[in-house]
Amino acid sequence: MGIRRVNTMRALQITAANQVAVVDVPGQPIYDNDVRVRIDAIGLCGTDFALTTGTLGLNGWPVIPGHEVVGMVTESRSEQFHVGDPVALDPLISCGACPACRQGHPQWCAQVGVIGVVRHGGAREELVLAAHHWVRLPAAMPIETAVLVEPVHVVETVFQAVGPEFPTHALMIGSGALGLIILQVIQKRWPKCMVSVHDTVAQRLPHALKLGAIPWQLGTTDSVDLVIDGVGAESSLTMAAQAIRPGGHIVVYGVPKPGRTIPQADLLFRKNVRLTFSRLYTHQFDQAIAWLTSGLVTPQNIISDRLTLEQAATFLGEHGWNRPERWGKTIITMGSAS
Repeated sequence: MGIRRVNTMRALQITAANQVAVVDVPGQPIYDNDVRVRIDAIGLCGTDFALTTGTLGLNGWPVIPGHEVVGMVTESRSEQFHVGDPVALDPLISCGACPACRQGHPQWCAQVGVIGVVRHGGAREELVLAAHHWVRLPAAMPIETAVLVEPVHVVETVFQAVGPEFPTHALMIGSGALGLIILQVIQKRWPKCMVSVHDTVAQRLPHALKLGAIPWQLGTTDSVDLVIDGVGAESSLTMAAQAIRPGGHIVVYGVPKPGRTIPQADLLFRKNVRLTFSRLYTHQFDQAIAWLTSGLVTPQNIISDRLTLEQAATFLGEHGWNRPERWGKTIITMGSAS
């Protein structure tokens, strides 16, 4: 039996292309096995930007975004969680019954979706979802660390795709928030590996260089063991194909636009290159949390913007992600922006 709250709450809502506002929405009912969470912070990523502009290909407006979400349990109908538990959202939706789901790979499910993209997400004051969509966090984890759990899980999956390699020279294409996380992991996992970085967004590059990367020299060929492509465009794959040495490995986690083809396929074939795509993740967040608690990944050099809900509406509606001062992760704090 459900209980519906009569109050309303503030939420960030995308109503049409480039139309974003803070609106009042009804409180959600809670049913057996549900958990109600007070939202403390939300991370914004490229998916949210594409959802705002309509380039994601879904356009299921109006929608409340927010899939990088952390908060605290305020009501629980599940034995798994108790009031006061700090949690992060597991936004992955899958059927749970197909062979991929049964094998522990919900990201391969034909019906896979993401809360905050195909269903209203967590950019609001509170969110009620079934218990399996919540992940318990360490009690002492700071909010600005906790809000990186989902993107770090994305990166963890990228490194699962990379496998047990020991590259001496890696090329990172794209140095936004995920790229900066990847750079931290490479440096600590393979401290002797040289990391080159290429990014067409000028304001991002200095932050990767500050962390120890070196700028990629355009036109260099056959020189890197590993390419990690966070763009997924024909231009980035062309660069990867030219840069990789024979027998090397290219891992793509950037989202290709619909209809894109793989360029330089003949060159990739002649070089006997492995080409791997990494999309989404499993429901197992333990390793991502461990990376954050151990200090393998730290938020200090990743978060660039802290916004209130109202500031986030302007940021999205006016394409604030293109501002010169914006270089890393943007987060929404449900208190005051700092």
